[in-house]
Amino acid sequence: RAATYLLTTLFVVLVLSLVVYFVTAFYLDERLEAELAAQADFYAAYVANLAPDERTLTSLAPTIVNLFAPQADLNVRIFAASNGALLAATQDIGPQPSRGALVELGYRSPTLFTQPSRDLPHRHYAAQTIAVGEPSHRQVIGVAEVSRSTLASERFLTTLRRILLGALLVALALSLLVSALVARRLSTPIQEMERATQRIAAGDLDVRLGDYPPDEVGRLAQSINRMAGQLRDLEVARVQFISEIAHDLRTPLTGIKGLLVNLIDATSPSERPSLELAEHETDRLIRLVNQLLDFSRWQAGELKLNRCPVDVGIIARAALALNEGRAQHRNVALKADVPSSLPAVSADPDRLEQAILNLLDNAIKFTSSGGQVMLAVEEREDEIEVGVQDTGRGMSREERERAFEAHYQGQGGGAGLGLTIARAIVDAHGGQVGIDSQVGEGSRVWFTLPL
Repeated sequence: RAATYLLTTLFVVLVLSLVVYFVTAFYLDERLEAELAAQADFYAAYVANLAPDERTLTSLAPTIVNLFAPQADLNVRIFAASNGALLAATQDIGPQPSRGALVELGYRSPTLFTQPSRDLPHRHYAAQTIAVGEPSHRQVIGVAEVSRSTLASERFLTTLRRILLGALLVALALSLLVSALVARRLSTPIQEMERATQRIAAGDLDVRLGDYPPDEVGRLAQSINRMAGQLRDLEVARVQFISEIAHDLRTPLTGIKGLLVNLIDATSPSERPSLELAEHETDRLIRLVNQLLDFSRWQAGELKLNRCPVDVGIIARAALALNEGRAQHRNVALKADVPSSLPAVSADPDRLEQAILNLLDNAIKFTSSGGQVMLAVEEREDEIEVGVQDTGRGMSREERERAFEAHYQGQGGGAGLGLTIARAIVDAHGGQVGIDSQVGEGSRVWFTLPL
């Protein structure tokens, strides 16, 4: 929009400058030609009154050409009609008549040895025949030619060109300044809106735009604020709904868990594997329900930690043991690289185990039968890193960037909260989380905890 204003202004100024210049040049040229034609008519009439024949004209011509020409800044020349010879001239600009004088002379050359000249540069000419006698018996005895230098007009036009060029440059500078101000006035709120919409897309539904003038930009800002408010209301309602559903689901699942434990204790050994599998899947359902509750608490800012000194290796091995049954059921090899002793970190053991369980659960889910999942814990200079490497299909760049978003579903399926909750837990501990993955090369999800 600002560029359009700039180009339009420059185009208008350029067109106006060209119009002014060419109109002025045309006016000066027309005025000079009219003045010269009038002067030629005057001298022709004046000479005709003084000289009744060509012989008298020859004797009077030197006197006549100097009577008025110097005061009018003109050069006057008189040519004889009989042979086109130059009889007299105010200034010496050559003996040859101009093209206009030649027309009046009937194209007669001044001499047999000199060709008719062209008009001198930077001069304008006008010519008129000197005719005497009665209108019915008019006799042409000569031609009066007047000319004037055009250097003054050309200097004026040169000055005008410079003035117009300067005006064009000033207009360009002013247009650039105004366009910059307009662009800044437009781009600043648009950039603010862009940042606001990016924050809204990232989940920050509390962002609001300030007051803007009541124009298109202001109405757009109001629409974005209304949208953010509506999304916030919907998010609050959704979190509350998830929390209520999770609470309602946890009670019957706890009852089913207790029933399965009793059945396992009372059943025969041949039926126990099926019941144990049902118990394992019930535990998984309970973990999923707990994830929903944790997600709603995290969304509400109520995810609390009960910190104490913990050994990450012990928690990692415990989480690995809880996933062995599910890995065997999916024919996925579960391996570990966990040092026997690690420095203690200040963490919530239950939350930390939940984060590792979520990473393992996600890796097992996306690893094909016959694949492998490796849990590794490594001590570094000022932190401990926990990583889960799988041999699954890997992730694209978009999937890596959005894997921790709640309910995001990539090409490989899945729309759970495992990675989202894991990130929330790691963030609450002051650590970092990330993904290293390429399509077809598996994925490695890791997080760090400060020592």
